[in-house]
Amino acid sequence: MGPETRLWLMLAGRVLLSGLLTALLGLEREIRNKDAGLRTYALVGLASGLIMVVSQYGFTDLVGPYVNVDPSRVAAQVVTGVGFLGAGLIFVRRDVVKGLTTAAGLWLSSAIGLAAGAGMIFMAVVATGCGLMIMYGLERIERQLLGSKKDTVSLEVVCQDKVGVLAHISTIVAECGFNIDSVELRRDVGEGLVAIHFVLDDSADMAPLLSKLAEEPLVTSIPPVRVTSGKRSSSKIAKGKAEKPKDAQKT
Repeated sequence: MGPETRLWLMLAGRVLLSGLLTALLGLEREIRNKDAGLRTYALVGLASGLIMVVSQYGFTDLVGPYVNVDPSRVAAQVVTGVGFLGAGLIFVRRDVVKGLTTAAGLWLSSAIGLAAGAGMIFMAVVATGCGLMIMYGLERIERQLLGSKKDTVSLEVVCQDKVGVLAHISTIVAECGFNIDSVELRRDVGEGLVAIHFVLDDSADMAPLLSKLAEEPLVTSIPPVRVTSGKRSSSKIAKGKAEKPKDAQKT
C-alpha cells in the first residue's frame, strides 16, 4: 500500500468518524423526539469533517511561490452555515423559547466534525462524551432541581397506528399552546393502535385541546389526564375514557 493510498484512507476515516461521533449526539435528540435528530446531526458532522479535510488538503496543488493557502478560511465558513441551520430550529411560542438545546447540539456537532477532520481525534471523542453528558445527564439534574417549580400535565392519546400520526397529534398539542417536554410511544394497547404519552408544561387550557382531539378520526380514546404540581400529583383534569373520538370530551 503506497503512501498516497494510506493518506486517502486516513482522510476517509476522519470523515467517517466525524459522522459517527455526531450521530451519537443525534441519537439522543432522536430518542427525545426533537426536530433535528440522528440524520441531521450525522449529516452536519459528516459535512464539517469533509469541509475540514478539503480545506487542509484540497488546495495543496495550488501552493507556489506566489500563492499561499490558509486552511482555516474554508473551515471557518462551517460556523456561519450551521448558524442558519440552528436559527431554523429555534422558535418562540407564548414567550417560551424552544429548540435552543438542539441548535446548540448542532453547533457542537459541527465543531466535532471539524476536530475529527483536522485529525484531532482525541479532542473530538472527548467533546462527544462531554456533549452526551450535558445533553442527557444535566437534563436529569435540572429536572430534579427545578422540577418542583413548574406544573406538568400527563396526557395519553390512543390512536390508530398510521404513518405520521405522532407528528399530527404533536402539532395539535402545540397549536393549543402547550410546550411538549417529552413524548413516549407504546404499541401494547391493541392491534393497529398506538398510545402516545405526552408530558406537557401546564401553560394552557386543557379543554380546547381535548375538544380538538375528540374530533380527530385517528383518535380512539383518551385516558384520564393528570396534572402534577411539583412532585405531588393533584386532581384529574378529565375523567373516564372516550371509546370513540367524539366522546372524548363528553365526560
